[in-house]
Amino acid sequence: MSNESALTIEPNGEKAFGPCDCCGEMTKRVWGFVYAGEAALAAYFVEWTPGHEASSANFDLIVGTWGNDADNSTRRAVSLDFRRLATGPAFMVIDACTRTVANSPLISAALNREEVIGTETATLAFSICDVIYLKEPRLVWLRD
Repeated sequence: MSNESALTIEPNGEKAFGPCDCCGEMTKRVWGFVYAGEAALAAYFVEWTPGHEASSANFDLIVGTWGNDADNSTRRAVSLDFRRLATGPAFMVIDACTRTVANSPLISAALNREEVIGTETATLAFSICDVIYLKEPRLVWLRD
């Protein structure tokens, strides 16, 4: 990816909710936008519960066209599970229809794993998750 098309992030909001039924901890969610140059490429939501499996999180993406003239018809939800393995950090595409993002009025569809794997959407989703993982300051705990 050239410098002109390098992805950047714009952190936005955050929220805590719960407590979790199984551990009693509050679940945390942070969100923002990913840009390719000046154009918004995706919204992101990263959610985790401290006390659950160490260094794990869900990355929910809304990929598509954004801006004043855009509607949700081009936007799709894609979800990935993050784990820190002995071999390093890893993302795995999961079914977005099982995630909260599936109910968002900002999307026209929540994609299943089978609809994403092996497609350009998968390549884009992994690139987006990489930039969020590396540059989102509120996820420093994932990188430690």
